[in-house]
Amino acid sequence: KHQSLAENQISNKGAKALARSLLVNRSLTTLDLRSNSIGPQGAKALADALKINRTLTSLSLQSNAIKDDGARSVAEALAVNQMLSVLHLQKNVIGPRGAQQMAEALKQNRSLKELMLSSNSIGDGGAKALAEALKVNQALLNLDLQSNSISDMGVAALMGALCANQTLLSLNLRENSISPEGAQALAQALGSNSTLKHLDLTANLLHDQGAQAIAVAVGENHTLQSLHLQWNFIQVGAARALGQALQLNSSLTSLDLQENAIGDEGASALASALKVNTALTALYLQVASIGSPGAQVLGEALAVNRTLEILDLRGNAIGVAGAKALANALKVNSSLRRLSLQENSLGMDGVICVATALSGNHGLQHINLQGNRIGESGARMISDAIKTNAPMCTVEM
Repeated sequence: KHQSLAENQISNKGAKALARSLLVNRSLTTLDLRSNSIGPQGAKALADALKINRTLTSLSLQSNAIKDDGARSVAEALAVNQMLSVLHLQKNVIGPRGAQQMAEALKQNRSLKELMLSSNSIGDGGAKALAEALKVNQALLNLDLQSNSISDMGVAALMGALCANQTLLSLNLRENSISPEGAQALAQALGSNSTLKHLDLTANLLHDQGAQAIAVAVGENHTLQSLHLQWNFIQVGAARALGQALQLNSSLTSLDLQENAIGDEGASALASALKVNTALTALYLQVASIGSPGAQVLGEALAVNRTLEILDLRGNAIGVAGAKALANALKVNSSLRRLSLQENSLGMDGVICVATALSGNHGLQHINLQGNRIGESGARMISDAIKTNAPMCTVEM
């Protein structure tokens, strides 16, 4: 049984009543208490119930201001509870102290698989404590530490743990303060760890130097499947390094480089990789300063690549020439499923080229051509033409 009571103004008092029912309930498996002003006391009541309850496997206390005291209560429950596998504690004003208590509990807990702590302020102290727990914990698969004021010191500790840990599959470090120095630790961990599959480093401060170190490690790593490097002040140097890494790597299926100014040269380096790489299925290059030359080399790559399914080029400036190059590729490429050319100054000519190419392409399922200033009547005409010639393809105009 799943019970969602999200945003129900349950408060501390209601949480205590719910806790009483959890003591006797034998069927509830999922409980969602997001945004209910439960606070530290309500969290304590629920945690005490969790020490006894044997059915609940998933609990969300997101956005409840349970603070360090509430986190301590939940941690005490985790130390003895052996059923809970998913715990969401995002946005709860949890600091280093609360994170330390959770870490101590994780050294004993054997059931928790997913712990979401995003948008708290555990800092480097909390990250270090969790790193110690990761060295001994054998259960956790998914750890989310987004927006937690973690800097290089905390990341170095977490990466040290990843050299020992063999269970964690997914780590989210978005929106922290990881600089090129922290990237060196990340690179080292990626070189030795062989279990992590998903790493999200969006919106950090890696810069070209840090991303290059990570790229070199990706060339040697055999397990990582998705890597998010969006919005990290990356330029052509790291794009080149990633291009070289992709010629060696055979595990990465998704690479997100959006909102980094890699430019035409960077796109060209990735295109060279796409000519030989057979693992990558998704490449995100939104807002990456790519013009017609970059689109032309990507087109040449797509004409030979057999594995890429998603290519997102939204918010670049590939223009008519770039559109023509991609249109030519679409005529022969059969692996691509989704293509976004939104906001790319394609103009009427560019859009017509792409639309015409679709009649010969039987693989594409979704194409986005919005924001290319072709007017409403033009959009309708082209949309109709695509519906006739490529009925299986969904078009956004």
